[in-house]
Amino acid sequence: MSFGKIRLDKFLGAFPNLERNERLDLVRQLEQNTRANIDFIMMMVLSTSLASLGLLADSSAVVIGAMLIAPLMGPLVAAGLSLVQANLSLFRKSMGVAGIGIGIGLAASLVFGALNPGFEPTLEIEARGKPDLLDLGIAFFSGMTAAYATGRSNVMTTIAGVAIAAALVPPLAVVGLALTHGRPLISFNAAILLTTNLVAIILGTAIVFRILHVHVSRQGAGMPIWVRRATMLLFLLLALLIAPLVGQMIEGKRTGQDRPVEYQLAP
Repeated sequence: MSFGKIRLDKFLGAFPNLERNERLDLVRQLEQNTRANIDFIMMMVLSTSLASLGLLADSSAVVIGAMLIAPLMGPLVAAGLSLVQANLSLFRKSMGVAGIGIGIGLAASLVFGALNPGFEPTLEIEARGKPDLLDLGIAFFSGMTAAYATGRSNVMTTIAGVAIAAALVPPLAVVGLALTHGRPLISFNAAILLTTNLVAIILGTAIVFRILHVHVSRQGAGMPIWVRRATMLLFLLLALLIAPLVGQMIEGKRTGQDRPVEYQLAP
């Protein structure tokens, strides 16, 4: 065994192992978060509605509130766990629920955009239309934090902060709002940000669950082919997203931050 392998095993061994009952409870908990029931649908509609209104009103407080109640993080954490445990049923279920949530959120944002014609994109909307490489890092570490907090009950209080950092619903709402306002470039960039968040969160959660030894021991056998293909697909998407994110970062450094030329005064 190489020196690097020994050091890596020693590093991973420093993290606490979840007992069998804790792993079973974790799987049950995440399976409950991958149900497209009426609660999930209503919370998705309400969170996207709040996010849309907050973006149109240029209110950071409302947008943050929408992040806190958004239910999308649960299916993504479950998807990361399913990759580590080679649980095909959980992976299909979690990705299906995430897809349903994204569809519901997009429909809600399109409705709010159609009900508010003539609005100019606010600073909150434009901020989601210019993702860069920093957003990739934020999403990746948000997924790692969510997985660690889910696996360690003593730090579960950090989940609220993870929801704010992940920021899944605001870019989803911007996709629909920008389309109805005739701003396809902002909509496209917001879609890039949303995809970046989804992919990075799943990969980040999978890495942390592997560190926490939640994976299933296969006694030398390799991971199933679907796990390898899904992981390769996620890394391929990540590689494709890096180019536009780097381009946005370079452009942002060149042009600086967008700010209004003037502020209106109250009468």
